[in-house]
Amino acid sequence: MDEKIGRRNFLGTLVGWVFGLTVVGWIIPMIAYFFPKSKGEAENVFMDPSGNPIMVSSVLEEGSKTGLAFGDATVVINYKGELRAFSAVCTHLGCIVSWKKDEGIFFCPCHAGKFDTNGNVIAGPPPKPLPQYRVKVAGSKINLSKV
Repeated sequence: MDEKIGRRNFLGTLVGWVFGLTVVGWIIPMIAYFFPKSKGEAENVFMDPSGNPIMVSSVLEEGSKTGLAFGDATVVINYKGELRAFSAVCTHLGCIVSWKKDEGIFFCPCHAGKFDTNGNVIAGPPPKPLPQYRVKVAGSKINLSKV
């Protein structure tokens, strides 16, 4: 077992591995292209952190906010009688935004990013608006689905 690996064998093996990994890197996206994930998402009942459904009455006050849903932070606000839901994760670096009721904006404390009531960037470094969820009221429950 004292065989020395020659330079030619080493380089041949190395080139084979590099070629093989490159081919795998091309094949995986092709497979993902031909087998796309489901486009639609089911609606989810909006839950509070303890797992209880959030009722419409808890967000009826003008400018109020609440919530967690979809496994990530989500904010639901009542803006001029319309319920709106957005991801509370800033599109800049992933910090959690807060709703500033007095100013009528979402504010990111990390780098002073500001978003309007439609989730659009109005100040700071965030590159994109906050992702919005479709809000549907079913009886006294709030259902959310991705837009």
